[in-house]
Amino acid sequence: MFGWAFFGCRNIAVQVADELMSEKDMRIASCHNRTHAQAEAFAAKYGCRAVPEAERALDGVQAAYIAVTANKHFDYIRFCLERGVPVLCEKPFTVNLKEAEEAFALAREKGVYLAEAMWTWFNDTALAVRARLREGAIGTVKKVTAKYAERYIDIPRFTSPELVGGAVMDIGVYPLRYCYELFGMPRGLSCRGEVRGGIDVTEEVELDYGGFSAKLYISIEDPQGEEFVIEGTEGAIRIPYFHCAREAFVCGRREEHFTDDSLKYAVEFRRAAEEIAAGRTESAFCPPKSTLDTMRLLDECRRQLGVVYPSEK
Repeated sequence: MFGWAFFGCRNIAVQVADELMSEKDMRIASCHNRTHAQAEAFAAKYGCRAVPEAERALDGVQAAYIAVTANKHFDYIRFCLERGVPVLCEKPFTVNLKEAEEAFALAREKGVYLAEAMWTWFNDTALAVRARLREGAIGTVKKVTAKYAERYIDIPRFTSPELVGGAVMDIGVYPLRYCYELFGMPRGLSCRGEVRGGIDVTEEVELDYGGFSAKLYISIEDPQGEEFVIEGTEGAIRIPYFHCAREAFVCGRREEHFTDDSLKYAVEFRRAAEEIAAGRTESAFCPPKSTLDTMRLLDECRRQLGVVYPSEK
């Protein structure tokens, strides 16, 4: 059994744990939360050890999953790596590029696995879209549009500068990473939007790729939904709910409706566990360079918006 230590026991950790229960070769061995009562409730539900001391959570586990708020990601990454424990850390990976660079440098120094828990790119729908593009399924790309706009403005975590809130870091990371994984680093980036209370609420981002541009709409108060569309000279690809997609539509040289009903978190954790068990120190699904380049894009968006978090001042 591959044992995981969970740091953080709310929201996303619960969603992950629900799916991990279906995996016969993996288990949640321990959990730690700043509020110990929350860890105890989590442990009672998922059959693991709730420990008040973070270090004890690492006893006898094969890896750690970090699902605390993003302002604490780097601290927990460093804590685990210094003790030789592989890490899968939620997005946004760190507060900024500087922290991410330090994290991966430490992972290389220690020879320990470290990967961002960007579930989109551990799963088959996004991988299939990328493969179809590389095969030339829709010819030459001419236009890209994406939106990720939901109402999260009433959730404190999304609106707290102290917790690395805001639209671009929490959900904008998905369309930015999608563009990066499909097309690489853009030649240029422009970002404009609305900032209130120290966090960005809504923005429009345009990525310049030379022969085409990618236009992204991101919002945590304007519920327009989620979709990624790639138009080419010979067709188009449409991915509804692209960050956790169960389907993609390819209308090009041949039509294809790609479907994937697998449990997305379970697949992510299974593949990460397989990489760790095989002795890898970097993920093939979410390699360090992808995370670092995406952090560069996030930093640039925030620079143009004028969003600076308290920990950066």
